[in-house]
Amino acid sequence: MQKNPLLEKEKIIEVAANLFGEKSYAGTSVRDISNALDVSIATIYYYFKNKEDLLFNIIESSGKDLLLNINKAIEEHSNPEERLRNMLIRHVCLTKEKKNKVKVYVEEQHHLSKRFKNIIYKQHRKIYDAYIDQLKELQKLKLIHADSLPIVAFAIFGMVNWCYRWYREDGTVAIEDVAKRLIDLFFYGVLNTATQPVPNQSRGK
Repeated sequence: MQKNPLLEKEKIIEVAANLFGEKSYAGTSVRDISNALDVSIATIYYYFKNKEDLLFNIIESSGKDLLLNINKAIEEHSNPEERLRNMLIRHVCLTKEKKNKVKVYVEEQHHLSKRFKNIIYKQHRKIYDAYIDQLKELQKLKLIHADSLPIVAFAIFGMVNWCYRWYREDGTVAIEDVAKRLIDLFFYGVLNTATQPVPNQSRGK
């Protein structure tokens, strides 16, 4: 039975992502990947020019997964607030579904050459624009009072993209609950207004 080249390539990406996530990109050799797959090194090079090409494919694949989920969230709701909530839920849940790919996506991009970085940057821009569009809609509805929406967008990315660093599947909180709590944090903040400190008017007197 002839093997499916696409499935073979996806399997290499999956195994390499797990190894890069566990041992880092620099700490993983092509031989490590071939041994884990029980195939020859030549098989790896049949699908990928070199290790960097493999890394690029992992990162690009992760970005495609995220874009697909974000676009589904946008399509499912007409209300911008519900869209953003759904986007965040899907974004956070990828941490559990594809933890090592997310880790490689966030931590290993600096290993890419300029050519690959430019391609990934364009992908990043699509993700960024999808969030900015929803934030603009919320701003029109006066549900966001921030002057700089880019700061809000990057705050979201910082909050969500690093979940993999501390989330534990064997912990007491499910990833869906983590997503809901982060959403509440974004929409409602941390402090109750009644408990927020009053500025010290006597300072300097």
